[in-house]
Amino acid sequence: MHTPAIPPESTPPLQNCLSQWLDKQTRHLSADYRQYLQDELQKILSYQATIGVMGKSGAGKSSLCNALFGQEESAVSDVTGGTRSPQEITLASQAGRGISLFDMPGVGESLQNHEEYGEQYQALLPKLDLILWLIKADDRALSLDQQCYQKLLQPHLVEHPIPVLFVVSQADKIEPCREWDEQQHRPGPMQQDNLAIKQRVIADSFNIPTSHINVIAAAENYGLQELVEHIVRVLPHERKWGVVRETKPEQISNTTWQLCLACLWQLLGSRLGDLARKGKEVMADKLSTLWGR
Repeated sequence: MHTPAIPPESTPPLQNCLSQWLDKQTRHLSADYRQYLQDELQKILSYQATIGVMGKSGAGKSSLCNALFGQEESAVSDVTGGTRSPQEITLASQAGRGISLFDMPGVGESLQNHEEYGEQYQALLPKLDLILWLIKADDRALSLDQQCYQKLLQPHLVEHPIPVLFVVSQADKIEPCREWDEQQHRPGPMQQDNLAIKQRVIADSFNIPTSHINVIAAAENYGLQELVEHIVRVLPHERKWGVVRETKPEQISNTTWQLCLACLWQLLGSRLGDLARKGKEVMADKLSTLWGR
């Protein structure tokens, strides 16, 4: 099967590229089936992903979102109308529908507000596809993050299980800072050791596997492709393209692109199978009617 290359930086080329690819793969099908798959493709590509972003003030949430999805803010609104409420921001790096990001409050704030936040989280979680929880690499005070996770988020994840990925941000700030490789844009040996320790501490504190933790430095463009790949892997097939469509092309690795194409083909095959089964059921009903006559 011919695999299309990663397209340029705008949504129409992405849609056209995949539409042409699908057309080549389905030349043996009837015109009706091909049109059905093209319509399903457009539905998948137009999905608007919604991501919750958590972390203390200064954790680098804005820097990460801008590094992945672009600088243009097309909408800002209060979800609940309060001063301590999730803020919805739509970022669009391409000409598509954008990607909705919710800056979720509560981390690092007074425990007295947790009851209020808990109600907001319960209402918001069903709308989210994914949560990114940012923790600064040089932040040693994890108790507030831990309390917020256990009291605000974890109870609602039972009812609405969505992926939660932890992100160690600003990796270039971890000691010894002078070791950061400015030419290769990567941590030095001792920094790598300290980042590995940081991942284990977070894993123990939140009772999660280290595989759920990514390390990045947004300003240095470090670890961003790996984070995008991780996001794509944990999302359901039909929701992957809502993220990939709006992610800057330079942050999409060939592995991520190949993974998305394989999932897209599997998803379209499933849709075609559903259509074929419906056709068989209709035909069986017609034959039963004729037989009864």
